[in-house]
Amino acid sequence: MSDAVRRASHHDAVVFDLDGTLVDSVRPDFLACSALFEEYGVRLPQDLWAREVCGRPEGYPRLFAVLRDGCGGAPPDEGLLRQRLAAHWEAFMTPDSVRLLPGVREALGRARAAGLRLAVASSSEAGWVHRWLRHHGIGHHFEAVVTGDDVAHRKPAPDAYLAAASALAVAPSRCVAVEDSLTGVAAARAAGMTVVAVPTALTRDLDYGAADRVVPDLRTVDFTAPLRRGAPSAPTAGAGRPGTCEVRT
Repeated sequence: MSDAVRRASHHDAVVFDLDGTLVDSVRPDFLACSALFEEYGVRLPQDLWAREVCGRPEGYPRLFAVLRDGCGGAPPDEGLLRQRLAAHWEAFMTPDSVRLLPGVREALGRARAAGLRLAVASSSEAGWVHRWLRHHGIGHHFEAVVTGDDVAHRKPAPDAYLAAASALAVAPSRCVAVEDSLTGVAAARAAGMTVVAVPTALTRDLDYGAADRVVPDLRTVDFTAPLRRGAPSAPTAGAGRPGTCEVRT
């Protein structure tokens, strides 16, 4: 990328979340949680899961509390619920279901071809993150991979994004973060990055106003487009402030 393009684009790197952004582990997680609730005759509201669990590893105890409150008779203890959820995860989190999301390969290729440096910043465990990067054959795109095991505080703390920027030797203000969850948007915003939100079908009704740009998927994103204050976001719910990425129509 030329110096002129860099000055126009206002960023040098793109940092991607993993779950729900690069791979669709969001729907399998919702299905696993729903199956757990169904075991005890309780329905899991999608909006509750989207607010309390998606992008929030600490949200599962809250989910268990809701389930226990909804159970008739003696409620199951949290330890048992964790065991049952783990069993459902194993059933739902398969290579056939944790698929690469639309536009990911193309977006990574475009970004690398433009000379942008790429990283992953995830709250998930290292084994999980590297498993899916390997499985989908996209790990080679990233110069740095930061996981929840690498930081003291997981999202919504900015630690993972700050660590990714540091590993790339790029100032956070010159990075674009790509996120699907409100927790991730908050983390990237706290790190001082421009934030592009890509809500999933399960979370698109949430308020993504803290993001600089909201897009339906990565097929439409041009990471080299110049900053255009006041430009409209893509037509999806919760559109936020405009940012450095142009949506191509």
